[in-house]
Amino acid sequence: MPRDEDEPPAFVLFGDPPKVGPYLADLHARGLAILMVVGPPRSDLDEASRAFLELPGHPFAVIDEIACLGGDDLSGIVDRIRRWSGRYRIKGLFGASEVFSEVAGVVADAFGLPGVGLRAARVCRDKLLQRQYLAEWSPESRLVTRASRREAARWCAPRLPVVVKPLHLSSSIGVRRFDDEADLAAHLAGLGPGDELLVEPRVQGREFNVDIVTAGGRPVFSAVTQKGTNEGATPYFAELIHTFPAVDLTEAERGRLLETATEVVRRLDFATGWAHAEYRVGDDGEARLMEIAARPPGDGCMALFHLATGRALEPLLIDAALGRQDVIYPEPRRRTRQIYFEPPPGSLRSVTVDWPGTVPNWLVDSGIWPEPRPCRRDGPPTLHEVMIQKERGAVLRQITESGHRAVTALFDTPLDADIDSVEARVRAAVGIDSVQPSPSEAPM
Repeated sequence: MPRDEDEPPAFVLFGDPPKVGPYLADLHARGLAILMVVGPPRSDLDEASRAFLELPGHPFAVIDEIACLGGDDLSGIVDRIRRWSGRYRIKGLFGASEVFSEVAGVVADAFGLPGVGLRAARVCRDKLLQRQYLAEWSPESRLVTRASRREAARWCAPRLPVVVKPLHLSSSIGVRRFDDEADLAAHLAGLGPGDELLVEPRVQGREFNVDIVTAGGRPVFSAVTQKGTNEGATPYFAELIHTFPAVDLTEAERGRLLETATEVVRRLDFATGWAHAEYRVGDDGEARLMEIAARPPGDGCMALFHLATGRALEPLLIDAALGRQDVIYPEPRRRTRQIYFEPPPGSLRSVTVDWPGTVPNWLVDSGIWPEPRPCRRDGPPTLHEVMIQKERGAVLRQITESGHRAVTALFDTPLDADIDSVEARVRAAVGIDSVQPSPSEAPM
């Protein structure tokens, strides 16, 4: 018997353990060995999940082999997959998290497997390259280093307010608005020898996620998700609300967003994978690109898609990664929303929920997000989950980045219902008890 028929078929999954449950369930049902690459823990929940990786009966128990490697360890990852390929027939791979998005694209190309493509993989991990490749849809920007900070400050002065974005960080970490020339100059004065920032005029407008799944270069799924951040009350841009399908959007604006996003995906030569982009829509209806990534959205967006449509997207992604070209996905039948709460600073003690059938879910107790359970199309407004993403006793502080968020809720309504009124009910139903710090103990 030929060697490739003797070896079990397998799939390589790059990701963060807390959110890979739907991938694992689908891969296991297909009879594929699951080879998983995970990175160093980046949160309380990531750390807690490690204790469950070898627990019998846990959803993680279906993983056949695990490699703990950094997302920047390309040689180590290539070598591990090369060794795996000596014992398994690797049928596909997928990068489900930001830290592995580039290396997953490179490895797919190296091993002849479907992937996003080298251009998309590289450009989507570099904010400066995005502005170069996608200048047509982007705000003007400048690279700032320690050597160029004074020149950059002069360039920014007539363009205030501006936004600074560290090139080596992801998500909202380090992203900040500056309205004052002196404050900006003071911030830039703190740059170290190797620090690099992208600075650009702040783009006004409503913000949306546009997600496109491609298979063999052809878009097979698209979604527009409305976003809400804390930018109105702070100089930061931490994401606090996601709504799918979006409500603050006309059909003409939605069409223009999808048209622009499709052009961007085409410009980056996306082959097979997920393009997750953030856009702002101005009063003129035009869409301006904020950032794009070659991986699924974070937070609870995948669960929102599942609740809205009644089906999980993860099997669609696996189909595409295995080379299928005819993948399709249903339209939303419910409207879903995720919110993050902003409790006062202190030590997190307890969370209560006054909603029938819903109890708070401390994710550190299981190490994994729960499986979504969609409602029928005309079902009543439903609070699906109230989840705590940090340890009991964790220090809560002002939210300046995504890692500071602790408590979140997922709920949905019929498409024609008023989801804002349901949000008010959810906020009233959730209580967060924290011990206030003394002035000397308050987080800086």
